[in-house]
Amino acid sequence: MTHVQGVGPGTVLGGRYAVTLRTSEGTHHERWRATDHTLERDVVLVCFAARSSVAAAALDAARRAAGIEDPRLVRVLDVGTDQAVGFVVEEPLTGAVPLSHLLQNGGLAPDEVRRLTGEAATALDKASHRGLHHLALTPSSLLRMPDGAVKVRGLATEAALTDTDGLSDERASRADAVGLVKLAYAGLTGRWPMVAVDDGLIPAGRPVGLEPAPTIVGGVAAPSEIAVGVPNDLDLICRMTLGEGGRGPVSPGDLALQIAPWPAHQATSDGATGIGLHGQSGRGSSGATRVMPAVAAGSGSAAVVGAAAGSASRGREPSGSQASTVAFDRVSAGRAGGSAATGTQAGTGVGAPGTGAGTEVTEGAGDHAKRLSDGVVAAAAAAGGVAGAIGDRVGSFARAAADKAAARAAERRAAHDDFDGEEIGLDDALDEAPTTRLEPPLPVMHGESPEAPSGAQARIALAIVGLLVVVALVIGIQNVAKIGQHDGPATAVTVTKTRAPSATQAPSTTQPPAPTTTQPPPAAPVSITGGTGFDPQDGTESDQNVAKVFDGNPGSGWQSRWYGTPNFNGNKPGVGVLLDLNAPTSVKEVVLELPKAQDVTVYATDSGSTSSLDGAQMVGSATDASGTVSIKPSGPLRPASKIIVFVTKAAPAESGNRYRAQVSEVTVR
Repeated sequence: MTHVQGVGPGTVLGGRYAVTLRTSEGTHHERWRATDHTLERDVVLVCFAARSSVAAAALDAARRAAGIEDPRLVRVLDVGTDQAVGFVVEEPLTGAVPLSHLLQNGGLAPDEVRRLTGEAATALDKASHRGLHHLALTPSSLLRMPDGAVKVRGLATEAALTDTDGLSDERASRADAVGLVKLAYAGLTGRWPMVAVDDGLIPAGRPVGLEPAPTIVGGVAAPSEIAVGVPNDLDLICRMTLGEGGRGPVSPGDLALQIAPWPAHQATSDGATGIGLHGQSGRGSSGATRVMPAVAAGSGSAAVVGAAAGSASRGREPSGSQASTVAFDRVSAGRAGGSAATGTQAGTGVGAPGTGAGTEVTEGAGDHAKRLSDGVVAAAAAAGGVAGAIGDRVGSFARAAADKAAARAAERRAAHDDFDGEEIGLDDALDEAPTTRLEPPLPVMHGESPEAPSGAQARIALAIVGLLVVVALVIGIQNVAKIGQHDGPATAVTVTKTRAPSATQAPSTTQPPAPTTTQPPPAAPVSITGGTGFDPQDGTESDQNVAKVFDGNPGSGWQSRWYGTPNFNGNKPGVGVLLDLNAPTSVKEVVLELPKAQDVTVYATDSGSTSSLDGAQMVGSATDASGTVSIKPSGPLRPASKIIVFVTKAAPAESGNRYRAQVSEVTVR
């Protein structure tokens, strides 16, 4: 690595960015803290030689990345050159901690790993729709903000600066998916998997400052063999992606679907998951038994499916009678010719059946009955794992067919003393399926169906219908004949004129009846069809919970992120929700259900902006309001298609020094 000439503390680039402190170095670039004298704010500069081989590609990648608007991607603020130095200006991310620093004391909590990976995968999936990829993901690329928000740094630019951006769009999406799986592996174990994927088409990458993960034949050890408490789905994804066969997610969006859902907020504590001993069974928080995979003699693939894994894939714990651990060599062998039926799109599907013979790792009792029982249990577990894996792809119909084939295979195996570990593939399972489409079950009918009516009954019914038709016809003809006829002389109307009483006449003592006043009915509720979070700073705030404010259940609701003060750390005027109405409405009343005392203001608007109140009409506000709160406008409002419920003072949360906005239900009239 060489220093970028012309850049040092005190250097001013672009006439406005004053360099202060270098934070990291790369092969062709350096990352510096700087101050923007024009806008008086802190920024981050990525500097590189303007005449280097990667300069043009890096500047172009940064310009394209600046057009992606996603709060989880580090924003590119400016791009330029100054004499012999090219630079990219990024937002500062004060207080952000990269994943590499979070892992200094070991792995993170599994829920936090799922959240970090899922948020990063969603952001990269959005960027891939614009043709942008990262291609250089390391633990330093993933950052966590003080409030728990996730940021991905170096979209497109990092690949250009490291000269690794020469991949097709499909291969680049696969490379980002593999990079995210490596980040999840590191988050679970605190170790970095230095392994090439897809027969070397995706290289192992460079060291990242973490201890390398232990390697086995065909890849690296599974996370569950290093740390305890690893969820089954994350463990399986790491096995398939970083082991031999080249399976697993094909894109960041595919990975996000496989690991969803994840928590909306940061875990309360990150503590290390711990280091386990190889070859010993352990029980983590997920309840699955962890074992070191056996390697068959003369075979290049690891045995990764056992009785416990088969039971876990179907969502239940192995029972005591299924304690025998049985593994099969090459249960799944990669993509079978790229067919979608192998499950490569889902990352959890079953590949083409392998040809290796079954290998029994742990023997039961020596007697014949015990061996036969163990064989049946292992066969059923393996078949259950296959059925559970293919079920998500082919639906309940194929799952039923797979179960039927699995049962028949188990019966065949039970009939033989020497269990050979026969494998079941998708094609074998579907061979057992019926050729006709399965119809939904009919309701239970008590007794037999009624017999067809007799001839006499049919004639009586026809006669009644005919009589009704004749009567209707006669009435219709009479009414038509009366059209245009005069109904007779009009009744004379007598008009009586009264004159006002004179001064000599005494006024009448009879008072006219007082007019009755009818109260107008209350305004009908207006349907809310959708919504999103509203945040003047970054445009999004717990979007996944907005639907709970109009689901009719006051027991659930929308909650913002955690904040350290009631005024949202002093960084923003407030947060809230933007709700879509089914039609433009002149709002007369908005009823809120607030679980705790808060300051709230309601606006009516037609703008779809999630970060600006420009043009919005204020309906009303309430201070320190809780429970059922009715907010009405002081005068008529213009019809609007959206409502903004804006909380300007957050309520205390469940723990000390924590605050967040909370809205349980919203009704618009």
